[in-house]
Amino acid sequence: MQVDADGGIELRDTVGGLATALAGARDQMEFTWVGWPGPLPAHAEWSNVQGALRAEGYEPVQIPQVHESPYYNGMCNSVIWPLFHYFMGRVATETAHFESYVAVNEAFAETVARTAAEGAHVWVQDYHLMMLPAMLRKRRPDLHISFFLHIPFPSSEVYRILPARAALLDGVLGADYIGFHTGDYARHFRSSCLRVLGAESGFDYVVHGGRRVGIGAHPIGADVTRLQSVLASTASAQRVSELREHWRGRRVILGVERLDYSKAIPLKLAAYEEFLRRDPQRVADNVLVQVVVPSRLDTDDYRELKEEIEQRVGRINGNFGTPGVTPIEYLHRQFDLDELAPLYRAADVGIVIPARDGMNLVAHEMILCQSEELDDGADPGVLLLSEFAGAAQSLSHVLLANPWDTAGVADALEAALGMGVDERRDRMMRMRERVLDMDCAKWAQRFLAAADAQIRRERGRGGVERLGARLRESLVGQAREARRRVLLLDYDGTLRDLTPRPSEARPNEALRTLLRDLAALPATEVHVVSGRDRRTLGAWLGDLPVSLGAEHGFATRAVGAEGWSTRADIDLRWLAHADAILRSVELEVDGSEIERKPCGMAWHYRRVDPEYGEWRARELRLHLAERFANEPVEILAGRKVIELRAAGIDKGRYVRDLDLDDAFVLAIGDDRTDIDMYSALPEHAISVHVGLEGERNRYRVDSPSEVRDLLAALVSGLAPRA
Repeated sequence: MQVDADGGIELRDTVGGLATALAGARDQMEFTWVGWPGPLPAHAEWSNVQGALRAEGYEPVQIPQVHESPYYNGMCNSVIWPLFHYFMGRVATETAHFESYVAVNEAFAETVARTAAEGAHVWVQDYHLMMLPAMLRKRRPDLHISFFLHIPFPSSEVYRILPARAALLDGVLGADYIGFHTGDYARHFRSSCLRVLGAESGFDYVVHGGRRVGIGAHPIGADVTRLQSVLASTASAQRVSELREHWRGRRVILGVERLDYSKAIPLKLAAYEEFLRRDPQRVADNVLVQVVVPSRLDTDDYRELKEEIEQRVGRINGNFGTPGVTPIEYLHRQFDLDELAPLYRAADVGIVIPARDGMNLVAHEMILCQSEELDDGADPGVLLLSEFAGAAQSLSHVLLANPWDTAGVADALEAALGMGVDERRDRMMRMRERVLDMDCAKWAQRFLAAADAQIRRERGRGGVERLGARLRESLVGQAREARRRVLLLDYDGTLRDLTPRPSEARPNEALRTLLRDLAALPATEVHVVSGRDRRTLGAWLGDLPVSLGAEHGFATRAVGAEGWSTRADIDLRWLAHADAILRSVELEVDGSEIERKPCGMAWHYRRVDPEYGEWRARELRLHLAERFANEPVEILAGRKVIELRAAGIDKGRYVRDLDLDDAFVLAIGDDRTDIDMYSALPEHAISVHVGLEGERNRYRVDSPSEVRDLLAALVSGLAPRA
């Protein structure tokens, strides 16, 4: 967008793969594009800008000037961008950048919350807005929210360098569905959620805040319709003829990149220099046409990169050029698709070797231009692609190269130029079908369909009603009318959020005060019934006026009792064998740990790589089931835990020993062991499950924080009035 001195506004298309892809998708579906129009001149009137953009279907977001540079040049392009592309040495450490990032995401959240229709689907795009999904969920829980990351998501070892690592994950996980370009990026994201947040996950979901957030790999493609239209034009055909005449007798090696260090242009130039050094006579038969689209030249890093590229180009041209023959034709300016398509068509080899790239649509565009059936007698070329580009996982018939291997890239370039026409044609035609299928409009439709399916699936999961504000108020009213009250509460995952290490789940003073206040209500019993061992539960909660059921009810301690009571009829001879098995698994699986109890054991794998952890858990369950098939032991699969407990010990047994006939009974839990508790409740009792996986419960909530809110409402509603 440009604003002239008289206030006139001119809108221009944004350059870049994301803008191009969404522009193509917009031709197939209607949507309002919410975005920042960029810094405005001092003479520009916001109301005029807003009106002009709204007339074209855009909803602009106004960002305070003080946040513009710290947000965009700071957090986005000096922190997230280099880190996610594995350039750790370029990551800025200024903490104020994150404050501006949050403020800008808040500005987007306010705009979307104000303008989105009831129940609208909000599709959040890319790393600039990673906080937005959670902010929107808080403001507008009616919205359907999805998020797509258009750059790589790094391995968890790299991601965890980021100081704001937890906040960004929490923000993204506010979405219902999250998309990535490749399965590797999705796997890295799940691993980071586990290692940073301790969040459980499966192949296509992460559990967060009691919700199951869907995850999928959706590789984006080029704007096929527009590209085919350009290629079919008379102007394009004429330009292709002109280019071929210009380079007659020389093979064209084409590179098209935006100016960015992630594109590894200096490495490409080094490989081309090596290619010429091996045989300087090649300069007469080959030319590298390097297009560099200007980007971020207001920063020192990018100006220095431009200077480095131009110095290398100058050196290669000086060392290998001859009168009338230039080894590299260097073009540093903006190019639109009308100019690029003939270049793609005229090239003999496309060389796209970024150090790291989320997808890279240049690769897709070149394949389509090279494989399009036009009446111009052209033979298809070859695409040389970096193995670190996301497109490498979608385009299986390219020549792959490691950009850091200078000799290897030169070898691949020789192979590309020496490849026979039949093989070139076969490779291009095979990849053509893939490029057509990955068209950006189809990509958008598939992603949105997957997101909608995930939303329908999760919001209808189990058919159990969510305990919202209205039902909570009704429940408090029932408790107030009751003659007496009995509360049965699990601990981990219910009163207290799950932690990566079970030993870290010590209650804070706010939780202890809440339990003390509940127990102080008139005619109210509070029972904490947990799988925790008696020593831990006693140390954490033993001084409170609540009854404790430890080890799933094997050990109990009533309010005011001196010691613990235990069951004497339990056979524990199997326990030593179980200890040996779990100990060996703990040693083999890094990040896992054993919890030993008097009547059982548990193997926790919350900190283990998700896929590996689930695989080892399945193997362990099968092994344990076979080994202890004839022993008095139960094997349970919980939330990132495999537990063995003595047969006959469960929370249901604890509940059946209580007098609940004339009481208001509220039971709250979060995993498989709590279903035993629900099953033993009388008909009139109320059961609430944290999360989506419960059975035999009447209601559900999303998180332990909602449980604490519910219990606080009971305290407030039942406390005697002064």
